[in-house]
Amino acid sequence: MIRVVVVDDHPVFRKGLVALLRASEIEVVAEAASGREAIEVVGRERPDVVLMDLGLPELGGVAATEHIVAAYGPISVVAITMYDDEQSVAAALAAGASGYVVKDSEPDQIVAAIRATLSGALWLGAGVPRPGFAPASEAVRALGGGPWRFTPREDAIARLLAKGLANPVIAERLGLSAKTVANYVSGIITKVGAADRAEATRLIRDPPGPEPV
Repeated sequence: MIRVVVVDDHPVFRKGLVALLRASEIEVVAEAASGREAIEVVGRERPDVVLMDLGLPELGGVAATEHIVAAYGPISVVAITMYDDEQSVAAALAAGASGYVVKDSEPDQIVAAIRATLSGALWLGAGVPRPGFAPASEAVRALGGGPWRFTPREDAIARLLAKGLANPVIAERLGLSAKTVANYVSGIITKVGAADRAEATRLIRDPPGPEPV
């Protein structure tokens, strides 16, 4: 039987997921309500799959996913979230998630995602955007038409930065801590050669063209 840990900070929704999975003959070995608790529980239980919310307290779901995949490689992580934008999908997949479904998915879609990722497939649920990734051999990719090379995490943050979102909003959207986002934003400002956040935002929105020969 498939062994699953369910991670969500909303008790009613979490209990609903647990009931759904048990009715589908999937064993729920533990539950967690935060990213830090998820890491602790997964380390103890070593499930086959983690069903991971992204908007978690203490430590976001993206960061928790990254930690779990790095520490316990064979475990599959399926992100389940309200966020259906490309940046959130890209951040979750870059962190190592092998599935992504939205919370209003049909129950059979959630169960199918768990079964598919366990067999090694990448599962993106109905209505989930397919982000355009560079070849797997490349560790970085360009943002839009800009001359910079960002890591997938930097790319996701830079795209939201370009929309004028504040750090706490970006943090919530990507399931990261505000401090982590602040650190990445500082790095992005340096990478694009900007003097401050406002200039970095303008450069990302309207990247400079190639230098004249």
